[in-house]
Amino acid sequence: MRSRQAARRIADSAGISPGDTVLEVGTGLGALTRELCGRGARIISVERNGRLYGEASASLHCEGLELRRGDGFAVEDGFDVFVSNLPYSQSRRAVEWLVQRDFARGIVTVQKEFAAKLMEADPRRRRAIGVLAGHCFEMRVLFPVARSCFDPPPRVDSVVVELAKRRTIPGGVVRAVNGIFSYRRKTMRGIMKQFGREGGPGRLDDLSGDEIVGVAAEIAR
Repeated sequence: MRSRQAARRIADSAGISPGDTVLEVGTGLGALTRELCGRGARIISVERNGRLYGEASASLHCEGLELRRGDGFAVEDGFDVFVSNLPYSQSRRAVEWLVQRDFARGIVTVQKEFAAKLMEADPRRRRAIGVLAGHCFEMRVLFPVARSCFDPPPRVDSVVVELAKRRTIPGGVVRAVNGIFSYRRKTMRGIMKQFGREGGPGRLDDLSGDEIVGVAAEIAR
């Protein structure tokens, strides 16, 4: 992200309070990181790319900021707010990790199409990631981000999404939901048979998202 105005708007949307711990995954060159600083919070910003980490380390100096190099999804620190402008190829991984973590809210920039998958209401079109997100978050699209705000400009439309945490689920349930959707063309009896369990009549599309997570929790036991 190269737009200071867009970065400031994203940071403002995070609702950061003094004393919060903020986790940013994907420091990049620090456009968003700079806007997160100066709000009285502890900022943990993690960058995997060595070159970007080096450039950010040389240019970012603000109180309360901890720059780290590595996998942001391996961070074990607790945090209150999650903020990220990740490569869009990492969006699914980010959501699957966040449903397992205990925090208050997240502000993430994602591809517009991915946001639609998270919030899909039609049972025939929903994906596993949408079921997981809908079970664990209250979600809303806050605003679009113009392609010109990025360098290089992406070929897709981008939006900022707010994730307000409702509940947390373990990794075993995440894997079970993904497993269930890999058999979605089967009946529920056929799906449960794949996991060595007894299933009732009907199909996956007949269940609500919360019911699907309940089935996954039974499988994961």
